[in-house]
Amino acid sequence: MHPLLLPLLVTGCSLSLLSCCSQEAPAAAPVAPAAEASNTVPATTPSVETPATSPTNPSEPAAMPTQPTGYNKLTAEEARVILQKGTEWRGTGEYTSNKAKGTYLCRQCNIPLYTSDQKFESNCGWPSFDDEIEGRVDRHPDPDGMRVEIVCANCQGHLGHVFEGEGFTDKNIRHCVNSISMRFVPAGQELPKPIVLPKAK
Repeated sequence: MHPLLLPLLVTGCSLSLLSCCSQEAPAAAPVAPAAEASNTVPATTPSVETPATSPTNPSEPAAMPTQPTGYNKLTAEEARVILQKGTEWRGTGEYTSNKAKGTYLCRQCNIPLYTSDQKFESNCGWPSFDDEIEGRVDRHPDPDGMRVEIVCANCQGHLGHVFEGEGFTDKNIRHCVNSISMRFVPAGQELPKPIVLPKAK
């Protein structure tokens, strides 16, 4: 091999590995997932979740909201994601590769959100669904206007983000959901009673 070609080959391999790692970071990766600039991206580069930060100081985490009394008690990590709009590390969620039949509920209020028939493999590192149970998921544009957040329609707990135009399924939509925001109930098991609190006047 000509000695002048070696640096080019090394550089090309390095760039390829960097691109791969940016989409499939290992669980122990010390850096947070990268934010996407658009809600519509090619199918080969699925958009990723990003940890919440303070709107006044992006270098600081957002303040922890208080959980309304009456819902399922959350652990500190569950509260960080569901209340503070945080994000699990890519590839670490309990349900990312779950293929069992059943129903995915909101972890905070037990409302059914998705069915296993709506789940698909996107290889983005988080559970992906191409539809929700009708009326159970609300959408809110992020403050920066770059993405669309999805929350439980009942308790407004943070689920993740929704992306369109990626071409993964015929519905051309992907709900990118944190596993920790949900609870999975296998088919045939009784679903817990939903917790619906009175609306504040």
